[in-house]
Amino acid sequence: MSDASRRDAAQSITLPDGTAIRTRAAAPADLVPVQELHRRCSPGSRALRYHAGKSGLSPAEWRQLSSPERGTTLVTTPAERTDHIIAMTNVMRTDQHGVGELAILVEDAWQARGLGTALAEHAATVARREGHHELAAAVAASNKPMLHVLEKLDATPVDATSPVLDLRIPL
Repeated sequence: MSDASRRDAAQSITLPDGTAIRTRAAAPADLVPVQELHRRCSPGSRALRYHAGKSGLSPAEWRQLSSPERGTTLVTTPAERTDHIIAMTNVMRTDQHGVGELAILVEDAWQARGLGTALAEHAATVARREGHHELAAAVAASNKPMLHVLEKLDATPVDATSPVLDLRIPL
């Protein structure tokens, strides 16, 4: 699918405050705006997403994340600024049949507005469409907002004894 076709295939979502956003499959050409997203996120937000002090994605990492063979990466923009990526959602394949891995990064300025919940719900729909029956998520025990989001999706801990919790979300 061409970059233009991916942009046309965006899913419109309305946040609880009425703000319209669009989420679509990522394209290789999204690397620069995704890097800009990472720069706008605080070190704390990036650490909660990557469980490390990661400042951004390399071109090689982006090629893997944006490759349909590896899974689905979605990018989200405000409806009126489709060149400004405010969130990235990953539903990646794992070595376990029918289990996808979920991860979400939301720009700090867009947090606490229902965006993470909307993206997690959309990711579950995408995962079901791709044949997954379960999503796995590794979430820092200190990441209370994300734990709350995943609780809404009936996530249950597989391992709750470490600083990073392994959660499973039935689809």
